[in-house]
Amino acid sequence: MIVISVVIIVDFFSFGKYSFLLSPLTLLYISLLSVYVTSKEFQRWFLSYQGRHPGEIAVALWTGLIILMLILNGWLGGKYHISQEVISLYLTIISIFIVSKGSKAFYRLRSSR
Repeated sequence: MIVISVVIIVDFFSFGKYSFLLSPLTLLYISLLSVYVTSKEFQRWFLSYQGRHPGEIAVALWTGLIILMLILNGWLGGKYHISQEVISLYLTIISIFIVSKGSKAFYRLRSSR
């Protein structure tokens, strides 16, 4: 998360100079996140995983980064922009989080019977 966040911030302030890095890094990040979340869900369903809440923290950090970029863009006169890759990445992260939360709720419902 740190590497891609730094690239996103640098790209934002350099007017898209490093946007060529965003597609491969977002693809890598989404792939790693998907493997991680799938692993945790598998553990929950089959190995009685009782995890912490790093997903909520990660979503809060990503949301904070997006909001900060939007505020800075407005405050600095609208001359910066958030790339499409970053918006897509954020929506994918939120989607994975929601699916994971739904799986967790369904697991709890199923386990309580």
